[in-house]
Amino acid sequence: MATFKEFRNNIKPNWCPGCGDFSVQAAIQRAAANRGLEPEQLAVISGIGCSGRISGYINAYGLHGIHGRALPIAQGVKLANRELTVVASGGDGDGFAIGMGHTVHAIRRNLDVTYIVMDNQIYGLTKGQTSPRSAEGFKTKSTPEAPSSPRCRRLKLRCPPALLSLLNLSPAISSSSLH
Repeated sequence: MATFKEFRNNIKPNWCPGCGDFSVQAAIQRAAANRGLEPEQLAVISGIGCSGRISGYINAYGLHGIHGRALPIAQGVKLANRELTVVASGGDGDGFAIGMGHTVHAIRRNLDVTYIVMDNQIYGLTKGQTSPRSAEGFKTKSTPEAPSSPRCRRLKLRCPPALLSLLNLSPAISSSSLH
């Protein structure tokens, strides 16, 4: 049975100091170890942006995909090898902008894939563009007029709340979130 440390690799993350992505990485590693997985039993598929780098920082199968496509790639991986524990991850842009259609269809398909959305409500890699999850009236240098109605605020889907909840880095993810 692999330990937390065995899910580390030698690549040092280049996230900004204090970035929440470090906590997500640690939570995935802890959850995998707590579930008794070996690194070869885990696949981490990610999108683009700061959060997309996570697949390269975990000692497991990983793929750093293209913007908004982490979920379809992760579903393909799961269908190809149902024995793998598959985690898809991305930012709010991946999940709720270019990838929104994939998010909706992944919920509908209900495959055994864990999807983690690192929602910082801004496009951090581009240093401050608003995202679909930015608060109403949020102004940035690239959006001085502030969007009036973020798209996700109006999103209504009929699915279990757990599928729509955004990641809350509590002990629960470390103990039970990876299937």
